[in-house]
Amino acid sequence: MTLQVANMFDGVKGMPAKVCLGLSALIMFVYALNLIFFADCYTTNGAGASVDMESGVWTASGACFALFSNNAATDHENFGRGAEALQLAGTLMLGLSLGNMLILNEGAKGKWSLMIPGLIGFGVMLIIMVMGMDELPSKMPIYATAAGTLLYGGAYFFLKEEGVDEGLNFKFNGLQVKDKVTAGMLGIPVLIGIIFIINNILFADGYVGKSDSTFLPAIRDYYDTEPYSATPIQVQILGALFIPYTLFAVNILRTGAKGKWPIMHVSMFGLGFFALAGIMFVISPDDARWNNVEDTNAQFLQNMMISMVIWILVVVAYVRLREEGVEDGMTIMGKEPEADLFLMKMFPAVMVVMAIILAAARMMG
Repeated sequence: MTLQVANMFDGVKGMPAKVCLGLSALIMFVYALNLIFFADCYTTNGAGASVDMESGVWTASGACFALFSNNAATDHENFGRGAEALQLAGTLMLGLSLGNMLILNEGAKGKWSLMIPGLIGFGVMLIIMVMGMDELPSKMPIYATAAGTLLYGGAYFFLKEEGVDEGLNFKFNGLQVKDKVTAGMLGIPVLIGIIFIINNILFADGYVGKSDSTFLPAIRDYYDTEPYSATPIQVQILGALFIPYTLFAVNILRTGAKGKWPIMHVSMFGLGFFALAGIMFVISPDDARWNNVEDTNAQFLQNMMISMVIWILVVVAYVRLREEGVEDGMTIMGKEPEADLFLMKMFPAVMVVMAIILAAARMMG
């Protein structure tokens, strides 16, 4: 055990890359932790607050705890809004931060398939924040996202010497997953992911019910009648964070499964955290937060079902792809693991712990 701890983060040899990757992971982890546990307090700028459900007027009183808050005044559009959307964003961010940990522990060789989608997702999120900076009560998320993205990009540059680009391939020669059923299992999440990304990023106003411009059906005037509903920019950020997970599946379909365990592991964790958060919204509803309880809970149920389907399909696809070499070269703490250690022990254990964490966070909220 002592030897394993001593070997942590030893997969990356170059200090500049290690520092960049570690700091990027730290930024993601701290933000994820804050949004998962303290999303409500984050949205109210660290104040205990109540709202008149009919008028939507907020009153701040006392204080609540968050690692940091959004700096919104009580009359700002973002005050009190979107805790559920932010918690979902936190789960996806936590999954991506685990990708950084994976590289630090297992090495950079061939991890372009993990890092390039991450850079694209973070880049899109930064663009969304810069374009929507007038909607943000604080510039701190922009600075943090810019720093995290630049650090991640810097890590990728420094890791070129350690083989991060090994096997880099942008060609498309048809589906490279041999088993067609498994290809379909990954194709469905890709399709849903593309729809989700387009809807959230390009039609966010319509999705939250703030305008009539919609891609998918939405509840009209929902935004004006629900003081706790998400803001458009929160929904856009959620869409940006889904980009890497969609690209992970596209990569496997395009280049084959052999040795792609890193992106599958990150997908299984991140999408699993996302699905578990959705489950908590359904099994532990807070009806006092909503004027239109039936429509809101129906929306939560729909989101939970879709996210569960995606997660299950990805996990089952991973099991089936073992025959196509998805676990080739897999290491844990730099060593070849015993058979089924990840799938039968580590993965279920982490998901159980995460379920407990999300249940606790829901009760705290």
